[in-house]
Amino acid sequence: MSIKIYLPNEYFNVKRQSNLFGHVQIGEDNVIVYYIVDVEEHKKQNNDTEMDMIQGHHLHGEGGSSDLQYLGAILSTDVSRMSHEMRLCFTYNTDSPNIHLVYVGIMPEKLGQIKLILYDKHIVQNLVDHNEISDDPPKRSNNNQDCDFIMLSQLIQPTSSRDRKNNLVTNRMSPILKLIANVPTVVFKYAVENRFINKLMMHTCVYKHHKEWQETYDKGSRRTNIIIDRILGIILMMILFKFVSHPSDFLIKMSHGIIKQLYALLRVLEGSPIGMKLNIHLNNFFLDCFKYHIELWSTFLNIIEPVVREVFLAIGVFGYLGFTYQIALLADLISIVGLHAHCFYVYTKVLFNVETKGLAVLWQVVRGNRYNILKGRIEVHNYMNRQLYFATIFFSAILFLFPTTFVYYIVFATLKALTFATLFIFDYFRRNILTFPIETRIKWITKGFYEIDSLSLQDVSTQKQPFYTYKDVKLNIFIYKLLG
Repeated sequence: MSIKIYLPNEYFNVKRQSNLFGHVQIGEDNVIVYYIVDVEEHKKQNNDTEMDMIQGHHLHGEGGSSDLQYLGAILSTDVSRMSHEMRLCFTYNTDSPNIHLVYVGIMPEKLGQIKLILYDKHIVQNLVDHNEISDDPPKRSNNNQDCDFIMLSQLIQPTSSRDRKNNLVTNRMSPILKLIANVPTVVFKYAVENRFINKLMMHTCVYKHHKEWQETYDKGSRRTNIIIDRILGIILMMILFKFVSHPSDFLIKMSHGIIKQLYALLRVLEGSPIGMKLNIHLNNFFLDCFKYHIELWSTFLNIIEPVVREVFLAIGVFGYLGFTYQIALLADLISIVGLHAHCFYVYTKVLFNVETKGLAVLWQVVRGNRYNILKGRIEVHNYMNRQLYFATIFFSAILFLFPTTFVYYIVFATLKALTFATLFIFDYFRRNILTFPIETRIKWITKGFYEIDSLSLQDVSTQKQPFYTYKDVKLNIFIYKLLG
């Protein structure tokens, strides 16, 4: 059973009549925590007006105090003017350099100790929780002290009427600026939500990214990331339109270059790659099929070449939406350009799986075994001679054809893995632009970042050991200072 009182560091040694505003919380184990967030100093110090200012604290209209609870006051040695609404009361005199706690309104049943923790507003205001960095849902800390720091950090954030008054022009202009900035996003949203267009785009990277971007924007936790995303997109758009001549030719040349590289790869597989002897007939069958597939794709590219030349125009226009939209569209283009290579991988994968399964089944047959489905085990079985004959023939045929299929599967699986790695890099970079805690890193670089783990409490020594009288018992008050 204890009491914790958080007090701004500067008011521990300042001898001025002041009102205290903050919040009271009763935590676990009946621990009562007083958060003193704002202090209003009395401008007049005479005894005639002191009582009126204490009792008229509800009329206080400036500063953050009007949004907080009235906790008490710092008074001179004369405590006869204490209000019944006070929950805390500190006094000072000319002999002691600091204030003293003389009254606590809310007390636990059994009071064990009182802790007075002095804190710096700059440190607590810039306190960043790990949950804020990782965007994970908030978790309850096992350390009650950490919970107190987080609660104090939330209370001390600048939400006062004075701050709202200073930012009045910004608040009035904010909806107009948001409307102008969100015009491209709203237009794109209505376009992709069209019933016909939605069916075509719902599986594209651009559409998925639009959903993620909109979710991040609605949360409002990464405004800096969205601003930087828009700025980078507009810069890239200006570079494409002003400094790059015919940027669409690059995509056409890249597509035809990929086709030439695939032809060169098939010519390597036509012989004996890395000294492996492939089946001639199966190898020629694969080569004819894949070459015909590439010729069809080359013809298709020639037909859609006028459309492809306008794709880079779309990439530039997507700069209004953001740099991440351009990355998402580029990822879709890579998927389209490498579609024939993906088809080759699917063909060889299906054939490889069929041959692997066939070899596994026929291997049990030629050994005189079978798999019992009911018992879930392999058992000995007496096959007829014609069954063993056909099983041996098929097993031998598949076994001799398997190396050729395996080589093609490895080659196109590697090509598929390289394409997937490229798309993964784009996807990782695209997501991190939106989720990377830029504001937190800026605070960390400018030494304005404080983690809970980096905070420490230091004992504060006074001329006399402070104490508080409770039920005719003197309890020592332990004074600490919060350090970053």
